[in-house]
Amino acid sequence: MGGPSGQKNKSHKAGRRAGPSARENARRGKEVAPGARPNPKASSHDGKLQRHLAAKQNRDAKRQELLERKRRVAAPVVVAVLPLSEAVDVARFWNGLRHACEHGSSSSSVTGAGGSSNSNEMEMELLAAAGPLAPVTVHVAAKGRVRLTLLPPPAPRGDPLAVADMGRCAEVVLLLLPGAEGAAGVDAAGAAAMAVLRAMGMPAVVPCVVGAGGSAAGGGSSAAAAMKDRSAAKKRAEKALQPHLAGEHRLHHADTPTDLAALARHLAEHPPSAPPLWRQQRPGVMVERLEFEPAAADVAAAAAAAGPGPSSSAVAAAGAGGAKGTLVVYGYVRSAGLSANQLVTVPGAGDFRILAIHGPPDPHAAPAGGGRLPAHLAEKAMEVEAAGGGGGGGGGGGGGAGPVVAAPNAEEADQLVRENVPAPGEEEQTWPTEEDMEAAAAERRTRKRRVPEGTSEYQAAWILDDEDYGTDDEEEDEDEEDPYGMEEDGAGGAGAGGRRGGRGAGAGAMEDDGEEAPDLAPIADDDDAATDAGDAAMLMDEDDEEEGGAGGGGYAAALAAARAAKAAARRGAAGEADQLEFPDEVDVPLETPARVRFQKYRGLKSMRTSPWDSKESLPPDYGRVFAFENFKRAHKRAKEAAARATDDTDPCAVSPGTYVAIRIADVPAVAAERLAAHVAAAAAGGAVPLTVFGLMQHEAKMSVVNFAIRKAAGYTAPLANKEQLLLVTGLRTFAARPVLSTDDPGADKHRMEKFLHAGQHVVASVYAPIMYPPLPLLAFKLPEGGSAAAAAAGGAAPSGAQLAAVGALRSCDPDRINLKRIMLTGTPVRVSRRRATVRFMFHNPEDVRWFKPVELSTKYGRRGRITEPLGTHGTMKCLFDSPLQQRDTVCMPLYKRVFPKWPSDLCFAER
Repeated sequence: MGGPSGQKNKSHKAGRRAGPSARENARRGKEVAPGARPNPKASSHDGKLQRHLAAKQNRDAKRQELLERKRRVAAPVVVAVLPLSEAVDVARFWNGLRHACEHGSSSSSVTGAGGSSNSNEMEMELLAAAGPLAPVTVHVAAKGRVRLTLLPPPAPRGDPLAVADMGRCAEVVLLLLPGAEGAAGVDAAGAAAMAVLRAMGMPAVVPCVVGAGGSAAGGGSSAAAAMKDRSAAKKRAEKALQPHLAGEHRLHHADTPTDLAALARHLAEHPPSAPPLWRQQRPGVMVERLEFEPAAADVAAAAAAAGPGPSSSAVAAAGAGGAKGTLVVYGYVRSAGLSANQLVTVPGAGDFRILAIHGPPDPHAAPAGGGRLPAHLAEKAMEVEAAGGGGGGGGGGGGGAGPVVAAPNAEEADQLVRENVPAPGEEEQTWPTEEDMEAAAAERRTRKRRVPEGTSEYQAAWILDDEDYGTDDEEEDEDEEDPYGMEEDGAGGAGAGGRRGGRGAGAGAMEDDGEEAPDLAPIADDDDAATDAGDAAMLMDEDDEEEGGAGGGGYAAALAAARAAKAAARRGAAGEADQLEFPDEVDVPLETPARVRFQKYRGLKSMRTSPWDSKESLPPDYGRVFAFENFKRAHKRAKEAAARATDDTDPCAVSPGTYVAIRIADVPAVAAERLAAHVAAAAAGGAVPLTVFGLMQHEAKMSVVNFAIRKAAGYTAPLANKEQLLLVTGLRTFAARPVLSTDDPGADKHRMEKFLHAGQHVVASVYAPIMYPPLPLLAFKLPEGGSAAAAAAGGAAPSGAQLAAVGALRSCDPDRINLKRIMLTGTPVRVSRRRATVRFMFHNPEDVRWFKPVELSTKYGRRGRITEPLGTHGTMKCLFDSPLQQRDTVCMPLYKRVFPKWPSDLCFAER
């Protein structure tokens, strides 16, 4: 063994590349010695950047692949042109945009750095005379597979109904504003069109400035001046558009071929945003072509009647005879998938079943496609043919419609049912059974209620409970003063029974659930004496009036004078203003008793808490409507069915973007003739194309539909309740007389409104097919002498319609209770603190006793009740919760339930 000097400890090995200097060299990026292994920590930063770059490239590649796949099967983007001012040269813009889409930016090569704007102006003038303003589908030259369907402006630019039709089908709207200095950026017609689009649900918009000046390519001072003019025109357009369009939007110049080529490239590269939600839930087909095939039996009958001749004359005779046939509609499916099990609504015709969906060749396919059927449609056609549905739903050979790609399933298809057919014996919904009548008789025998002497069963029904009004001491005082006494209301009615202590009949009407009864302290004896003395004088006055009645004076003269004073107060405030100042006030006729005139009305203690059975005394029309057990659940199932059609999981559906031919069954020949004329006018640019929508489940059945509406900003004329209006929803256009009522979401009863005031939100109730929210509503007021029915017969939209109200669908609920209120008013002629003698509300004591259970109110917030009649002319004693003023007015509110008017035409397809 060696000594201490022989021990050799192992030295620390820092390594040639692990020391501080090696780490510094790696940080600075110096090269490592040949043959050495690179440090993984040193290259981790570069590797992370490489991974991020690779992931980004993969995302971009997948996104591009998805866009290309969508473009191969997507429908052309519908781009509508809407000028907001008369100063816009629409023809020049239209032809220039079409030329830019078809030829790209090659047309701008005539100008350059050394050119001038004269060549651009010359070229634009040549393009202005290129063609008519008619719908056209073009392929954007810069983006080979992108297609745009350009729609010209509505032929009557000031017709809001045409703008509404455009809002149903357009995916992008080009808003044209003038760039010339001094021109109105948005005129009245443009503002009205923007209001209609906002109410319908604004699609994607692209503002464009037209006529801002020449090109700035020449250079020098002229180029600087042109740029200055264009910038000023853009600022003017932004300022004019700001009040009508919320948010920030990029404005595009559209003066030169270069500008239009950039606009076409923008439309191709930026897909439109999602349409309004009501369009996303339902499939829509913008009609490009239309054919009508009369039924074979009708053609044979017409041929036999016409005798020998060409077959075309037999077909025309069958169509003119009011027969029905098959309507074939050609177009692209947009927004959602279309199922053959759905019903469709055709504007101007109504709701119908689908016989079959065919897959014709796409007329606007790329030239490389050769007009072949897409692969996914070919597979669907083979599946339908294998299942035996290729010819079952055709209703004919199909001809140029192509093979059947979707056929309805007889078990799952929606049935076209408009009205409910009640079972026999169920017309009277409130008639009690024998068991109910026996139970009610037993309850009457056991439950006793104190009512005034002479009160009928109908009056006793107004008394809801037996809780006290005021204090026990006051009840004792009232018993001493009550000349009519109280009796028990048993099985024998109002026959037997003596005077008993307790509250008066009006006390039940004074009670409010959840609220304390007003504190009525006992009246002092001197007040009672003073009131009795005044009543005696009042009776003497009435006797004098009776004696002077033959000479033309008396009570009738006093009543006439009082009503004349009231009329003088209302003079100058007619209609809508009168309703605000004197709400629901009516006068009791002198020749008809009030208990007869207002026998359909009843009193309510409280609009909020008093019960009202929604199934009581329903009109016969309520047996023809449908109601939901659970509206939200039905809506959820309808959306799930629509999602299956869109996701291509429904074997009877076609996906969005497919060019189809829909065979629609049982379309009247007269309606088909109108539709053919409209489609021909739309192809020539004289009308807006029609849009056929697929209906969700149950959307063809009748119900009571409630819309939340408000008055349009630019409409100043009075809008009365049940006034004839033309209602335009996203799906249908129909005439109705809506019932207006207050919009109280937390209430079960809603008061009817006589007028729709500015800034007020109300609910409009109509009989209409079921609809699922969200869905817009536009209410138009037609001009005097114009009617929607006449317009539908003529096949054209009525001119001169004004947008009166806008809103949205609230619910489909037949149980909504809308109550009409009337206010009977009287004048206090003698007041003693809380007691008063009231005249001119009624004209005989029998009416006073009849309406005694109903609570009274005053315009200054007092509450009271009738204690007893006085005299023979309807004068009555009243007791209030606090001292009454002599200038106050005593009111008695009465209510009855109101219902909408049943429509005369159940097609709901007016135009």
